[in-house]
Amino acid sequence: MTARTSPRVRSRRTLRAALASIAVLALAAFAGCQISVGDQACTEQSIVNDKDDACPYGPPGGPKVRETGCPELTILDPSECTTAPSWTEVYEILRGPSAGCTIGGCHGAAPGARGIFLSPDSSDAFYDELKGYAGAQGYPYINEEDPSRSWILCNLQGTPGGGAPMPPPSGLSDADYAIIEQWALCGLRRMGGGSDAGP
Repeated sequence: MTARTSPRVRSRRTLRAALASIAVLALAAFAGCQISVGDQACTEQSIVNDKDDACPYGPPGGPKVRETGCPELTILDPSECTTAPSWTEVYEILRGPSAGCTIGGCHGAAPGARGIFLSPDSSDAFYDELKGYAGAQGYPYINEEDPSRSWILCNLQGTPGGGAPMPPPSGLSDADYAIIEQWALCGLRRMGGGSDAGP
């Protein structure tokens, strides 16, 4: 006489067999999948924004940053800029306590964050440093030759392409930003001669 198994026992055996089959299929699929992306293919020499290198997901430790470029500025007609702020006003905001660009932990002590040193004592040196800084955008932060392709506003606001808002973490006050925006849209000029300012 053969022993009969109850329906409950048969159901458990069927469930175990199904789970074992799923596990075997998953292992087979994984073994056949050769993954060589991410940190495994990255070296310290990998270039974060190079889409063609062997490290499609960025440098060791994280995804590749693929921001779009900053939007072009719409430069205003000179007739709309008769009362535009001067560079001296903009400089006072950027070096002052609200922006804090020239504090030691930011850009005020050489070599400065990201190698950008912004003089707390010379508006000309400060301007020239920003004019000479291209960063990842490939064109100047302050672009005198083509003001529409300047990325100062994009960076100050933290617009996609400009990085985190400056100053971190949330940027300038609306009033300070409006002054710098008006200056930028009127051509980023060193109005008033850009003379050195005292501390």
